[in-house]
Amino acid sequence: MRENHVKIITNATSYFMHQYTKHYLHVKKPADSLPPPPEDKEYLLYIHVPFCTMFCPYCSFNKFNYTKEAATHYFKHLREEILHVKALGYRFNYLVIGGGTPLIDEEELIKTIELVKKLFDIKHVSCESDPNHIQPKTVLRLDGLVDRLSVGVQTFDDTLLKKLGRYEKFGSGEEVYRKIASMLGILPITSVDLIFNFPNQSRENLLYDIETLTKLSPEQSSFYPLMTSSMVKNSVTKTLGKFSLTNEYEFFNIIKESLKESYPSRHGWSFSKEKEAIFDEYVIDNEEYVGVGSGSFSFLNNTLYHNEFALDAYANCIEQRKSAVVKERTFDVNSRMYYRLMVDLFNGKLSKKKFQTMFGIKIEDALKKEIMAL
Repeated sequence: MRENHVKIITNATSYFMHQYTKHYLHVKKPADSLPPPPEDKEYLLYIHVPFCTMFCPYCSFNKFNYTKEAATHYFKHLREEILHVKALGYRFNYLVIGGGTPLIDEEELIKTIELVKKLFDIKHVSCESDPNHIQPKTVLRLDGLVDRLSVGVQTFDDTLLKKLGRYEKFGSGEEVYRKIASMLGILPITSVDLIFNFPNQSRENLLYDIETLTKLSPEQSSFYPLMTSSMVKNSVTKTLGKFSLTNEYEFFNIIKESLKESYPSRHGWSFSKEKEAIFDEYVIDNEEYVGVGSGSFSFLNNTLYHNEFALDAYANCIEQRKSAVVKERTFDVNSRMYYRLMVDLFNGKLSKKKFQTMFGIKIEDALKKEIMAL
């Protein structure tokens, strides 16, 4: 009975995320800048670095093939956009850098982090990387600049790595293990990020990933279920096989049970040795945030803003008016309630008290149909 109940929640979460994306993330109203902020408020800043040397079949994030020339131009415009946001009056205390592959051009990334730290009172910096850009000499350059480095491993299983096209690009699971082991301890936190519930992934495959992670012993890890948006569903099926939710609940229970002593579940899909730790789920943890870079989103005063996606168009926006914002959408109270439900379900924690504090109404009364579906 309990298993069926959680499977229903899993399916409902997928349904709500699909419906929310379909109805609310189509941003049509033209815009040309972020609004000026309140004087006394600090925000999280998200920087998007959209370059990759390979595209994973399950990834739906904004991304482009890396060339040195394109990256140099991009980072130049990115820093101009950051200066523009500073001129608007924004203050930031937390920086999250995602992609793409942020460390694909370490020189440009370091210059950008140094600029952000010079302009703002940044307390924590979290950055992503793939296994090819974490050589000790590179990570040593990040010491004092980055507090948390999140390494996208996805799996240590060679059969899955080959299907994903990652074996040829990043090496075998054993090679990836050695790359991470060689840089552990340089930064305060290293997180090894894995995916579970791949098509045809066996219980033994999953246990191998868990055992390898435990042996490696980084400070943090995340285990995300494979998520297939409409944009990548065909590529996932073609590359990996037909996606199914059949094993998702069982697999996540295996993960939690296996890691409960060494890596208790702290935060949604994240696991950490330390109870008080920083994570990079900025959409979940922050009601408002500012995004800079190609394809970034900002959410401020109940309004979603999005930046130009294409690199040339992004560059033109920055050169002409310093801002890359092109569209906005203001959310009514019902939309915000639906969004909060979706985010909480994704995080695995639904707080009735928090919902009532935010909206002044019980969630059971505000979203009757949705709660009944759970």
